[in-house]
Amino acid sequence: MKTPVDTVKGRIVGYDERTQELLIRAHYDDWYTMTKRGYKECLVQPLDARPLSDRQRKMCYALLREISDYTGQDVHSAKEYLKLRFLADDFGETADRIFSLSNAPMSLVCAFQRYLVRFILEYDIPCRVSLLEYVDDVPDYIYACLIAKKCCITGRPAELHHIDRVGMGRDRDDIIHEGMEVLPLCREMHQEAHTMSDREFFDKYHLPGGVVMDKTLCRIYKVKAKREVRQASGWQQRVRQAVAEL
Repeated sequence: MKTPVDTVKGRIVGYDERTQELLIRAHYDDWYTMTKRGYKECLVQPLDARPLSDRQRKMCYALLREISDYTGQDVHSAKEYLKLRFLADDFGETADRIFSLSNAPMSLVCAFQRYLVRFILEYDIPCRVSLLEYVDDVPDYIYACLIAKKCCITGRPAELHHIDRVGMGRDRDDIIHEGMEVLPLCREMHQEAHTMSDREFFDKYHLPGGVVMDKTLCRIYKVKAKREVRQASGWQQRVRQAVAEL
């Protein structure tokens, strides 16, 4: 009996560079179900064929142990529960798509690793060492810390450290933050960052740099994005025009 959502494994057999289209061949043995449900489209998720490294697997288990120690669950139970949550939250998949950390595609395990980091940040789970030790994609981790308002070095509550200097005497509420490079740092790290150059600070804590503020981050930190400034500018222009016509 077919499940409400069918999953069919196929193979990429061609690619048209001109139209940027994939040619996929997949076997489906239930013509009746296909015609009854009126299948016309399908969702394609390419599987990463690169072998999973021991380091990535170990980092996932290290993150799972941090969660397990905090929640009181054993590592295996925490792993199975979080795999189900990951598939449901990030892919909308159900339990019939469970995967194993021993042979899953690299891209899937990397996505699961990022999910575990976000889970720890969201639920404020204390860790033995900085989460920087558990991530490969540091900019993605810094962005997740910005979303959670957590210091990317210590995990403590964070404030914005502007790598693009704001300047003395300027009202930060009036500055366009969208497009500015920032880091989420706790008060201690923020003060330390101002005692040295950006490059010295990055080298000391193994950071590639900051993250550029987008509209989502501007909303979270309640600072101005570019569109808000354009609207204010248009209002000012209409006022000036009305005054000139008096």
